[in-house]
Amino acid sequence: MAGPPSSNATVLFWKSEGVSTPAGPPRVIVIGAGIVGACAAAYLQRDGHAVTLIDHNEPGAGASSGNGGMLSASSIIPVGMPGVAAKVPGWLMDSEGPLTIRWRYLPHIAPWLWRLLRSATRSKVEAQASALRALLAGSLENYAPLLRDAGAQHLLHQRGTLYLYGGEKSWREDALKTDIRRRNGIAIEDVIGSALRDLEPDLGPQFTHARLVRANGHTSDPRALVRALVAGVVSRGALVLRERVTGFEHNGVALSAVRTSEGLHAASQVVLACGAWSKVLAEQLGDRLPLDTERGYHVIVKNPEKGPRTPTLFVDGNFGATPMDMGLRVTGTVELAGLDAAPNWRRADLLLRGARRLYPGLLPEDDVMRVTRWMGFRPSMPDSLPVIGAASRITNAYYAFGHGHVGMCAGSTTGRLIADLVAGRMPCIPPHPYSAARFR
Repeated sequence: MAGPPSSNATVLFWKSEGVSTPAGPPRVIVIGAGIVGACAAAYLQRDGHAVTLIDHNEPGAGASSGNGGMLSASSIIPVGMPGVAAKVPGWLMDSEGPLTIRWRYLPHIAPWLWRLLRSATRSKVEAQASALRALLAGSLENYAPLLRDAGAQHLLHQRGTLYLYGGEKSWREDALKTDIRRRNGIAIEDVIGSALRDLEPDLGPQFTHARLVRANGHTSDPRALVRALVAGVVSRGALVLRERVTGFEHNGVALSAVRTSEGLHAASQVVLACGAWSKVLAEQLGDRLPLDTERGYHVIVKNPEKGPRTPTLFVDGNFGATPMDMGLRVTGTVELAGLDAAPNWRRADLLLRGARRLYPGLLPEDDVMRVTRWMGFRPSMPDSLPVIGAASRITNAYYAFGHGHVGMCAGSTTGRLIADLVAGRMPCIPPHPYSAARFR
């Protein structure tokens, strides 16, 4: 294996205009240069494949650039939990709740919501949690060789995840989720009273109850991590094309090329990993899948005066706070409104207000110059499991999308699993829970 990419590898991201694709056998084409596509490309290249990444945007510019950066192998609780049906009316009425639905989008999202409600039985939740645990448990180990190849070990840290509660009542009411985690082999420590104050001295005095998962990690710059992985595969011969994929050339059994805004690219295999934009392309490969988008927001507080030592998830407010290289990133809330609606920046303002509540000394009330806002699209399936594996009809096409809230954590194992499937070897984890066939 070649060494880390040279310092000027980032200038090689896009094939220069007028330069033709190198002659030789067709390459494996990965559609999407987010964290999942980057990991898939890296693992495929480690197997000796010539790889081309195609994206309509820069590497890591989508959901991968704006997430909370948590490599949280304990994030195995699906969105659809028992009792979720009773919460839908409140979601529709509360524009400032942790999950909101825009009325205009309701007719479109209704079938997705119906599938979510059907998936929210106790037995299905147990199976979904088990499948998510299998996908997330080896995240750090599966990142390790990719980070070494890319010289990016400095971007990953293991400081755990703190689940913070508003008080003892909500701490006790979270017993079902905690029990599911523990039964799936996750070590959880209760952190109460002075122990919490010692761990997180900047928290407001009203917060007294938390749980800590020490085994989790995080990245201090999600976009830099994606770009480093992409720079690494480029330094070893991969191509990265900034083009919009519009379709495929195939005979109904196998595909021969990917069609883009710039022409045709011959392909030996294709991996569809373009997140929220995967649905239409999957339909062209023969699979109608209930992929939709959860619009997520974040704010970054540059040079915060107070904040967490440990990446923190505030359970009562459904948002997280992660110390990063660029400042404190506060991420969360879910808005169901599709790809085309304008951002509702009040959702980001809610996150800032929540962070101020957790860390009263975060920054002065009138200091807005240190705060930036962002909105992006989480590609989400109604059962909270991604689609990973072979297309139903096209033998040399593979799916790797729909990771919802766990894309950064699941990216490494997804990439390794895709490489296993392309190679036809024993997969690193059982792939059947993520198959597109579950929606037939």
